[in-house]
Amino acid sequence: MSTNGTETLLNHSIGGVFVIVNQMPRAVKWYRDIMGLPEDDEFMSTATPDMQTIYSIPLGSTNLILDSIHRETLKPSPNHLFMFDTENIDETYKTMKKKNVDVISSIEGSGSVRFFEVYDSEGNKIMFCEEKQRK
Repeated sequence: MSTNGTETLLNHSIGGVFVIVNQMPRAVKWYRDIMGLPEDDEFMSTATPDMQTIYSIPLGSTNLILDSIHRETLKPSPNHLFMFDTENIDETYKTMKKKNVDVISSIEGSGSVRFFEVYDSEGNKIMFCEEKQRK
């Protein structure tokens, strides 16, 4: 692939996003729940709070990679790690509140971009965002 006359071997996509977690079973349950995925009974039957492992959740061409191996050296991020896209920010906000997600902001923005922030089960800050296409 060539970019401005420079050769590169990189694809123009992100293969995975790493999220450091302290307690893998809690994080797997939390992320699967907010994404509306069924519980992973096979994983949860052997998971322990102190396990050190990697757990990958496929999201199209990108994987959400929960990593409990590096939990002693990395702390939850005070900055947004990533955002989940949504087609209806108002319903997503209501759903997260119903699921008792730690919502830390009201819906912000106006016009074509609206968003809100939450803490995941491990204290990492993430965002939900609705982007309307301009016509």
